Amino acid sequence: MRRIHIVAALALAAMPLQLFAQGTLSTQGFGYPTGELSSRARATGGALGQFDPDSPLNPAAIGTSVDPRMYLQYEPELRRLSANGETSNAVIARFSLASLSVPFASRGSVGVSAATFLDRSAETSFSRQQSIDRQDVTVTETTRTLGAINDVRVAVGYAASQKVQLGFGGHVFVGQNRMFFTQSFPDQPAFTPISQVSTLGFTGFAASAGVLLRPSSILGFALTARQGFGIDAKAGDSTVSQADIPDRYSAAISYGGIPGTSISAQVSRDNWSSLNGLGSADAIAVDGWEGGLGIEALGPRIAARQTVLRLGGRYRALPFLAGGSEVDELSLGGGLGAQFFRNRATFDLSVERASRSPELSTVDASERAYIFSFGLRVRP
Repeated sequence: MRRIHIVAALALAAMPLQLFAQGTLSTQGFGYPTGELSSRARATGGALGQFDPDSPLNPAAIGTSVDPRMYLQYEPELRRLSANGETSNAVIARFSLASLSVPFASRGSVGVSAATFLDRSAETSFSRQQSIDRQDVTVTETTRTLGAINDVRVAVGYAASQKVQLGFGGHVFVGQNRMFFTQSFPDQPAFTPISQVSTLGFTGFAASAGVLLRPSSILGFALTARQGFGIDAKAGDSTVSQADIPDRYSAAISYGGIPGTSISAQVSRDNWSSLNGLGSADAIAVDGWEGGLGIEALGPRIAARQTVLRLGGRYRALPFLAGGSEVDELSLGGGLGAQFFRNRATFDLSVERASRSPELSTVDASERAYIFSFGLRVRP
C-alpha cells in the first residue's frame, strides 16, 4: 500500500515536461488549424477558398448557389514526426466539414456549416527509469489528447448584381478537449497504474462579412473579414479562462482569361494571439500570414464524364509555438473532380504533402504529412 501511495504522489506531481509532449509539431497549443477548406479548395492551395461556396470562409460565396446543395467531407492525415534522432507516425481521421445551403427569393441563399477550426488529436508515449521507494523501475508515460474546436456558421449571401455579391455570417465556436495521462509500470506488477483525465469545454462567438466583385467575365476579387468575440474555457460549470476568437482578414483574386482554366491567389492574416490567456502560459499563440496559389482546369473525359484537374501550393505560419519557435508549413498538392447522377452529385479528391518545421535551427524536429480529402456535393 505504501508503494501505491508513493506512485500516486509522483504521478500527480510529475506530468511529462518534454518539448513535443503532444507528439507533433502541428498540434501544439489548442491544435492544428485545418483551414476550413473544401476538397476542391485544398487542391488549389486554398486559393479558391474565398470563391468556393462549400468552404465556410466568405459568406458572399454562397450567393452563387442557385439550387439547394449539401456537402460532406472526410479528411484523413498520415503524419510523421522526426525529433532528436527518433521518429513517430500517426494517422488522424477527421470529418472536417459539412454544409447545407438553400436559395431564397431569386438572388440569395442561406446556409449553415460546421467545420473543424482547431484539431487537437495526438498521442505520445515514452519510457524512463525512475527511483521509487529505493527501487529503479521502468515508468511508461502515455499522453493522449482528443478534441477540437469547431466553427458552426449561419450565413446569408446575396447577389446585388452580376458583378457584386455580398454576404454576412454569424459563428458559434464550440468544442471540447480531453487529455488522458497514464503512468504504468510494466516490470513491476505490484505497482498500480495511475490514470488522470482532464476535460475542457469551449464556447465562443464571431461575425463575418464578405464581398465578391466581378468587374469582367474573366476577373474576380474577394474580400472577407471575421471579427472575433469572446471564447470561454470551462471545466464542468466553472469558467477557468477567457480570451477572444482570432480576427481574420483575407483577399483573393481569380483570373479566367484562359479557356477552361482559372488561376487564383489568396492572402490572409490571422490574429491568433487573441487566444493567449485561454490556456496555460506554455500555449503561446502568434499572429501569422497565409498565402496560396492554384489552378483549376478542365481535364480529360473519363467514362464519358468531364473531369476537372487542380494544382496548388500554400505557405503559412501555424498559430502555436513549439519549443519556443514558430512553426511554418508548406503544402503542395492537387486533385480532381467529376460529376455523377446527371450532374446532381460531384465528387472531389485532393492530396497534399505538408512539410512543417520550426523557424529556429536549434529545435531539432521536422514533420511530414500527407492529407487526403474526399468531398461529396449533392444537389436534389
